[in-house]
Amino acid sequence: MSQVEAQGRRQLLKAGMKLFAERGFAAVGLREIGAEAGVSLGLVRTHFGSKDGLREAIDAHVREEIRALYAQVLEHSSVEALEKAIEDALDWIPRDHDALMYARMSLMERTPGSQALFDEMLAVMRQFIDNNARLGFLQPDVDREWAAIYMVFDFIGPAVIEPFAEHALGQSMYAKPMIARRNAFMIRLFTRGFLKREG
Repeated sequence: MSQVEAQGRRQLLKAGMKLFAERGFAAVGLREIGAEAGVSLGLVRTHFGSKDGLREAIDAHVREEIRALYAQVLEHSSVEALEKAIEDALDWIPRDHDALMYARMSLMERTPGSQALFDEMLAVMRQFIDNNARLGFLQPDVDREWAAIYMVFDFIGPAVIEPFAEHALGQSMYAKPMIARRNAFMIRLFTRGFLKREG
């Protein structure tokens, strides 16, 4: 594949991801994607064959982005890893906001790739929990499966409520101050909790 062809393919992936994330898979046509990417309809078909083929390629791209985001985190442990995740997320979210919004759309619409996307996220979080258990950083009475599921909630949950955040909270869930507050609370929740027991 030539450099020009590779560039066209990247533009199509980016345009499809953005439009699908904003409006859903069914509401977007190939002509719109080609126009958004600044390429011909024929190039869409050349690279991906169909809208379904483009969606499959975007699904694979988003899964790879999530793997890459957490690859370095998995090398760390305990609070250090959570702090590393915060730093990486602060960099990743503005850079690849459309990938995150696409993941939200995929899960909410239950597209053909959504199960694989969920499985990928859960696998990454399970690995994080298992690494911490192996290194002795996991509290002994923790339900590992629910710890991993909670981390999936924390990753995708803010994207789900993002459309309502501006009105209800006065700012985007992905404004830097909101991300910092959310992640500070997550670290507290993971390490200390936040409710007192009676007595």
